[in-house]
Amino acid sequence: MIKDLMSTEGPVNEIFLVKQATRATSSNGTPYLSLTLQDASGTVDGKMWQIEDADVQLAQPGALILVRGQVSMYKGHPQVKINTMDPVDEKSVDMAKFIPVAPRPLEEMEKELWADVDQIQDAQLKTLTASLLKEHYDDYVTYPAGVSIHHAYLGGLMYHSLSICALAIQVADHYPFLNKDYLISGSLLHDIGKIQELSGPKASVYTDEGNLLGHITLGAMLVYSEGKKLGTDPEKLDVLTHMILAHHGKPEYGSAKVPMTPEAYVLHSLDDLDAHLEILKNAYALTEDGKFTGKIGAMENGNFFKPHTFEELSDLAKKED
Repeated sequence: MIKDLMSTEGPVNEIFLVKQATRATSSNGTPYLSLTLQDASGTVDGKMWQIEDADVQLAQPGALILVRGQVSMYKGHPQVKINTMDPVDEKSVDMAKFIPVAPRPLEEMEKELWADVDQIQDAQLKTLTASLLKEHYDDYVTYPAGVSIHHAYLGGLMYHSLSICALAIQVADHYPFLNKDYLISGSLLHDIGKIQELSGPKASVYTDEGNLLGHITLGAMLVYSEGKKLGTDPEKLDVLTHMILAHHGKPEYGSAKVPMTPEAYVLHSLDDLDAHLEILKNAYALTEDGKFTGKIGAMENGNFFKPHTFEELSDLAKKED
């Protein structure tokens, strides 16, 4: 498994799923393949420096390949130098070993999703939220929340949205002046544009409309169009659509608007918190206790210290005595 490659160097002869593939050119003009290889335990970078056209055709996102090569450390991270790769028939393997999934059972998350919708008191917001979820249900419950940065696994979109919604409900209970209906609806729908921004649940890549428009714009259009069709009150629809447009906080982070309601500000803050803690959790999974993570690009290239558990500290103290 890829997680086992994180602290080892040496030969590799394993099956991986191609998550991303790019044909690039080195500084001396030689073409090579840059791959992101995946299994259920994580991802690892791969480079194939001598390639044929057949290699480019084989290494398509979503393809299973048998990789033979060498694992080495590059800038503190493992990298696979690929010598050869061969196709693998999906029917011959258990695909669950190659596609990471959300850490909660699907049935449990589905139950929570509709329980959250039932908490919406305003009939129009409840109808709008339920209508969009039902219309796009199969995609909503299976799509990832990202290609690689955070919640990039089967069901990640729903898992991330439910996480934010649970936090938003607690925030609304702590600050009663907030409108809980807007927070629930906005939390569940804030990333719905990703069902158009991304290509699908397996080895997801950005679609053309995803690259050209982005999930914030796509999501806002979905919400606004559905609200108009259902006759949602104009102010309610404007406020909810604004939450979608503003949930990245600043234009430099892709936000079409800065938050201009307290609910929009809360949604942005919780989205940012949930995404970054997921990134940090993944970095910690590759880091020994008592060590620093590598530089995390999504967190201002910071290195984060991973403390020992209290039990480990106690054991260390006993050994020193």
